[in-house]
Amino acid sequence: MVSAPALRRRRRRRVADENRKRAPRACDRCKARKSKCIESVAGACQRCSSHNLPCRFERGKSPQDATETPSSPQATNQRASVHVGASPEENIAIDSHQTERILWPRFLSRLREAFSLDPQTAPEEQDMVAMQAHITRPTVLLPAELSRLRTAIDTFPPKPVADFLLWVCMKHAVDIFFYFDQAQLLADFDHFYADPTSHLRSDSSFVCLAMAALALGSQWTSLERPEGSMLGPNQEEGDPGRVFYSQAKTLIPDIIDKPCLRAIQAPFILGVYLMPASAIGSSYVYMGLALRKALACDLHQNTDDQTLDEREREIRRRLWWSIYSLERCTTVKLNRPRSINADIITVPLPSAMPSIDGEQVFDNVQHQIAYAKLIRILDRVAEPGDWLTDATKPTRSASAEAELRQWKKNLPQEFKLENIHPRDSSYRAVFHLYLNYYYSWIAIGKVSLVTVARAKLRYHLGRESQQLQVDETVEQLSKACAKAGRKLLQLFEKLTSTRNITRFSFTDFQGCSIATIVTLVAGILESDSAYETRVAFGLDCLRNMAAGNMTAKMGVRFVEALQSITNEAIEKLNQASPLGTGPTAEEATSANEYNQWAEWLAKQEGAQRGDLGMALGGSLVTEPVVPIPQTEMWPISQQNGSGIAGWDPTGRELLTPVSLVPQLGQAEPAMARQTPVVDNDFISAMYNDEQTFLMGLTGLDVLDFSGFSTQLE
Repeated sequence: MVSAPALRRRRRRRVADENRKRAPRACDRCKARKSKCIESVAGACQRCSSHNLPCRFERGKSPQDATETPSSPQATNQRASVHVGASPEENIAIDSHQTERILWPRFLSRLREAFSLDPQTAPEEQDMVAMQAHITRPTVLLPAELSRLRTAIDTFPPKPVADFLLWVCMKHAVDIFFYFDQAQLLADFDHFYADPTSHLRSDSSFVCLAMAALALGSQWTSLERPEGSMLGPNQEEGDPGRVFYSQAKTLIPDIIDKPCLRAIQAPFILGVYLMPASAIGSSYVYMGLALRKALACDLHQNTDDQTLDEREREIRRRLWWSIYSLERCTTVKLNRPRSINADIITVPLPSAMPSIDGEQVFDNVQHQIAYAKLIRILDRVAEPGDWLTDATKPTRSASAEAELRQWKKNLPQEFKLENIHPRDSSYRAVFHLYLNYYYSWIAIGKVSLVTVARAKLRYHLGRESQQLQVDETVEQLSKACAKAGRKLLQLFEKLTSTRNITRFSFTDFQGCSIATIVTLVAGILESDSAYETRVAFGLDCLRNMAAGNMTAKMGVRFVEALQSITNEAIEKLNQASPLGTGPTAEEATSANEYNQWAEWLAKQEGAQRGDLGMALGGSLVTEPVVPIPQTEMWPISQQNGSGIAGWDPTGRELLTPVSLVPQLGQAEPAMARQTPVVDNDFISAMYNDEQTFLMGLTGLDVLDFSGFSTQLE
C-alpha cells in the first residue's frame, strides 16, 4: 500500500509552471484540438476569450492552483459572464481562422503517424501553439460602431409590439426555411427587454438579427389584421418594415467579419425581406453575403469537430440548407450564374430532432427537408444547357420527370392543402412546396413549349413551306409545361379563396407571373373554353399583389405586353386558318395586439415625417394616399360560370394594357401620384438593370428566347 507521503510526492509538480510545456489543465475546446490552453484570471483561456467562445473546464482547479491564483470579485464577475447568457447559437463553435478550421494539431499528428515518426511534437508546432494563443480580435467597439448600435437599440418598439411582430414572423414568414432557433430568439428578446445591462445590448450581431426579424415580420402583418382595425398612414401602400430595415443595414459593416451564426442569419433574413422589391439587386447581394459567410464558417461541410454537440450540428445543417436552397432557387428563377458547385457540399440534409422541434413556434423541419430535396432536383433540371437539343435523348427528360413524381409521392400525408386549415402556418409553406414543384415542370418544358408554338406560327403564317417535324419528346414536354401552368393558377385560386395572398412575396408574384405567361403561350397552340378566364384571373392576381410596389406594377405591365403579343399572334393564326382553332369567348391575432402595432408604426412614421420636414425647412409637401379597404384588397373570390375563382371587380386596379415593351418604363402620372416615394434601396434601377430584373421578376427569363434565332432558321 502506498503511503500518504509518497502520494504527495507523486502529485507534487516537479517542473515550475513557467517552465511547463503543458498547461495544468485545459478547457474542452483546447483539449479536443490538442492545443495548449493558457488560462486567464477570468476563468477562460486566451483562445476562447479572443474568439468570443464559451470556455468550459471539465476538471476544476486543484487546491494548489486555487492558492496560486486567487480570484478577485472582478475576476469572478468576468468568469460568470463567460458562462451565463450563452445561447445554444452562441455555443456553436465557428472560427473562420484557417488554423482553427482545419484543426492543424490533429492533422500534424496524423501526418507524423503516416510517416512512421514518433508522436512527440516538434519545436515548430510548439511555436505555432504560442502564436495562435496570442491571436486576438478587437472586443471594444469603436465610437462609430457604438453610435450605430445605440441608434438601432433606440428604434426597438415596445415589448408587446416586438412580441407581436416576432410571432407574425414565425407564423407566416418562416415558411419552409430555418432562419433561427425560434425559442432561443424569443428568450433573447425577453432578456434584452428585461435587463438594461444585458450583454445583448452590446452585441451588434444580435441587434442586426433582431431588426431583420422585425422587418420581415412587419411585411406579413396584413394576414393578422382583424376586420375594422385602424390603419397607419400609408400602411396599405408603403412598407411597414422599413423602419427596422434602415437600422439593420447600418449594422452590416460591423458584423460582416464576425465568426458567429447571427452574423450569417442577419444578412440572410435581410435578403428575404428585400426580395419583393429588389430580388436582383440588394436582395441578391445580401443572399450572396450570407452564402459566403456560411461557406467561410464551413456550414457546408460535415465537420468532425468534437466540441459540437448534436443540437449544434443540426442547427448548422438547417441554416446551411435554408440559405443554399433559397439562394439556388432564386438563382435559377432569375437566370443568374450558379454561385457554388453543389459537389462541394458534404453536410447531410436536416433531420427531425425533438429537443429542437418541440420548442419551435412553427415546427417546419419536414418542410425544410422536402424543400431542400426539391431544389436539388430543380438545380439539375435547370442546369445551363439546351433542352431542345437534348430532346432527341428522352432519357434526360424521363429521368427528371421520374425524380419529380417520386418527390411528390414521398411527401408526408399531411402535406395536402385541402387537409390544412387556411390559417395554419403550414398552409402557405405547403403551398410553396407545390408551387416550386410545378415550377420545376415548367423549367423542364419551357423550351419545348416555345419551340412548338413558334413552329406552328411559322408554318401557318407562311414563313415555312412545310410544317416543322417536332420530336415526340418535345411535344410531350410542351404539354407537361402547359399543364404545370394551369396547375399553378389553380393553386393561386386556393390561395385567393382562403385570403392567404399578400403583397410582399417574390415567390408568389413570380410564380403567378410565369404561370400566366405559360398559359398565354400555350393559348397559341390550343385554347379551351376557360382560357380567357385563366388569363384574366392570373393578371388580376398580379395586380393585387403589386399594390404598393412600383417594380411589381412594371412587372404586371410586362405580362400585359406579352398578352397583347400572344393575342395578335392568335388573331393572325385564326385569319390564316380557315377552320379557325382560336379561342372562343368564354385564426387571427387579437385586434388589440394588431392595433398596438399599427399605433406604434403611425407614431414612428409621424416622427420621421416631422424630422424630415424640419430638415427641409418645412418645404416638404406630401400628397394624401387613399388606402385600399380590406374588403377590396383581399376579396373572397367567387366562382364564375367557368368554375374559376376570380377577383371582385371593385378590387381590381385599372391598368391599361400596352403593346410595346419600351413603354414599360413610362409610369402614368396618376399611378405616380398614388404610389408613395420609395427609397433608392428598393429600386432595382439603382443597378441600371431594371430590364433584367423585370425578366426575372415576371419569369420571362425562364422561357429564354435568346437561343431560338438559330434553332429554326
